[in-house]
Amino acid sequence: MSYDGNFDQNRLDQLAKQYLTQSTSEGRVFFRSDSDDNRLDHARWQLEDADHDALKDSGFKMDLMELLDTLLVYRAEHSKPNAGQGVVQILGNRLAIEWLPESKFSALCDE
Repeated sequence: MSYDGNFDQNRLDQLAKQYLTQSTSEGRVFFRSDSDDNRLDHARWQLEDADHDALKDSGFKMDLMELLDTLLVYRAEHSKPNAGQGVVQILGNRLAIEWLPESKFSALCDE
């Protein structure tokens, strides 16, 4: 099966449509894999506590974590660069993903 370059964003758009239609939350979620099978090992949420609680209570947080696990595996299976770490931007009712090289990932996490 060939790699679909729109797969990540299409899945994020579906998730946003399901959970974030009325959202004003803004923040980011750093995620990474340290394992050989490229499964999600770590995620760090950077948003206001009230926004985090609302996203967690709605089920969005769990579904995003499951999606990130899928995206990490998918990207690694297709030998794409920076397959082990990235960041999801939460921008109200939109989501955007960026796959980052290790050095940029570490620098952004330390901000």
